[in-house]
Amino acid sequence: MSRPLVRLVGPAVGLVAFTGSLGVVCAGLAPAALAATAPPTATAPPTAAPVETAPATPAGEVAEILPVPAEGQTQIQIGAFNDLHGRLEAPDETDDGAPVGGAAQLAGALDALRAQQPNTVAVSVGDNIGASTFTSFIQQDEPTLEALNAMGVAVSAVGNHEFDKGYADLTDRVGVDGESGLAGFPYLGANVLRADGSPAMPAFATTDVGGVRVGFVGVVTSATPSLVAPDGIAGLRFTDPVEAANRVAAQLSDGDTANDEADVVVLLAHEGSEGTDCEEVRTTGRFGEIVQGASAEIDAILSGHTHQLYDCEFPVEGKQAARPVLSAESYGTALDRVVLNVDDATGEVVAQAHEVVPVQGFAPDAEVQAIVEEAVAFAAEEGARPVGRITADVTRAFSGAEDDRGTQSPLANLIADAQLQQTRGAGAQIALMNPGGVRDDLEFTASGSEGDGVVTYAEAAAVQPFANSVVTLTLTGAQVRQVLEEQWQPEGSSRPFLALGVSDGFFFTYDPAAPAGQHVTSVTLDGQELDPAATYRVTVNSFLASGGDNFTTLAEGTERTELGRTDLEAFTAYLGLPENQPLTADQEPRSAVAAAVPAPTTPAPTASAPAPVPTTAPTAAPTTAPTSSAPAAPTRTTRPSATSSRPASAATGRLANTGTDVAPYVATGAGLVFIGGFLIATSRRRRPGA
Repeated sequence: MSRPLVRLVGPAVGLVAFTGSLGVVCAGLAPAALAATAPPTATAPPTAAPVETAPATPAGEVAEILPVPAEGQTQIQIGAFNDLHGRLEAPDETDDGAPVGGAAQLAGALDALRAQQPNTVAVSVGDNIGASTFTSFIQQDEPTLEALNAMGVAVSAVGNHEFDKGYADLTDRVGVDGESGLAGFPYLGANVLRADGSPAMPAFATTDVGGVRVGFVGVVTSATPSLVAPDGIAGLRFTDPVEAANRVAAQLSDGDTANDEADVVVLLAHEGSEGTDCEEVRTTGRFGEIVQGASAEIDAILSGHTHQLYDCEFPVEGKQAARPVLSAESYGTALDRVVLNVDDATGEVVAQAHEVVPVQGFAPDAEVQAIVEEAVAFAAEEGARPVGRITADVTRAFSGAEDDRGTQSPLANLIADAQLQQTRGAGAQIALMNPGGVRDDLEFTASGSEGDGVVTYAEAAAVQPFANSVVTLTLTGAQVRQVLEEQWQPEGSSRPFLALGVSDGFFFTYDPAAPAGQHVTSVTLDGQELDPAATYRVTVNSFLASGGDNFTTLAEGTERTELGRTDLEAFTAYLGLPENQPLTADQEPRSAVAAAVPAPTTPAPTASAPAPVPTTAPTAAPTTAPTSSAPAAPTRTTRPSATSSRPASAATGRLANTGTDVAPYVATGAGLVFIGGFLIATSRRRRPGA
């Protein structure tokens, strides 16, 4: 089937003809989550007979979920995915070993959906690229874009990760108009403006689906400036997504054909709920504002960014059918499916049904499979090269099964050590690493034939996927202390606390209950308290150096020098040093909650100074932690190593609790973004925190 004509509005306005098939793309969903998913939901006019719930559809099949429309009505279908993040290979599998997702199976699901309903259009809700697996990352996500083109994606919202390598890369290399870059589909961002208020990219696209004119409006999270390197988006403004969406929806519904019109308006919102309960989806956070604030002209909302699964609908005053609101988690393992019956005369949606479909059991598409196999072969050759050896697992911090960016981790500290060693020539004394830049673990057990303890280039690249440059800059001691204070994020941030990794010899204590700006109680370098007036050379990646993640004080650094290699190159060079063969990473925390000063039980006979705050990490007894039971206290921990023992009790490699209740936040889009290509290569599926 030919892809229909798509009309873009924004910069590069015009008619763009596409060839290829219309598709339905799929979004990630764990099998366990799918098992808990409600059956398809269908709504009809109040006078219509109720629609019976269909039985569960076998894996790999697509069933009818909305009856054939009455005469004078047309049925259309929308398939959507979100947060694909370059997952060309299947990121998960069922209990019996069958693949879940994978680009070729996604394409097979598209074929099945088109066969069931020819009036089908495939769309994305952003973060197609960035935070990608090694297979896609090693070629700057070109294979992923090629696969999406082959799937027949008609249009995509822009995600925050699309800005990973900067606005210029997005517009010049990736392309936003569907014809001048690698992407054969337009990227939409109605709330992305230039400094003068002009559109920075197309706001919407309209397309004909079975004779029904469908308008897609794209918006991205307004938090994007804090999620990507500021240098890469200089001169851009990310405005209120509700205002932008409603403004464009009104334009598409005003009866003026000169500015384009649509029968059906669908909002592609790269913003999402942190919860899955429909009432929470409707009422909480930035996404709740979108759900409640979206105008009546918007017929459906497809969302992403938070990597969650929800399948909801909400009544809209004046509408015959409720408005579907869906999100299909991440990584292409499931898809949002929305079926609409539309009145031909009025363009009104008179009935609708929706579900989240697992991408399991579908026959792989041969064309896309060939793209994947070529990318896998290239990545295998590049990624198999050994770069070093480790003696035990080196991990991020975890809260349950999710990585915990609110707790300092051994792996973030190791990266800081690597960057410090690599920049000693620039006078570096301290190195800091943001937790969102650590995207996987180094595991002792071999992932392939390289042997236990061997770290391959692909494994190192999975940890450090962003290809940032490494920057050394000068800060005063007072500024260094302020950087540590900025770990407590501004009110309203998606994560209230981000625990920096710090290099060896640097240590700080803090009071989690102190007022904002007064948390840090001591800061030492090699055992000596930092002098607020003295200057220090500090190494960070370019994301942090430009003030990313709200570490704005780092952007004030002076006398900047660049290493001349990426953070991944610095990391692999450090892992390969002869003295690090093999490397044993420091598992001890490099920060601690400040010790409380006990109140005297009797009046002191003479004035005395309060007890000093410890300035070095406590030393634990060399005992061994239990091998199988989880700690009873609900403190955040690092993932246990399978090959090394840990000290017992509170100093077991469990890092100091921040004192802040940080709920797991599974969003890649909320994930931190860097100038440079993203990558996550994992031997098992794991949600990135954004």
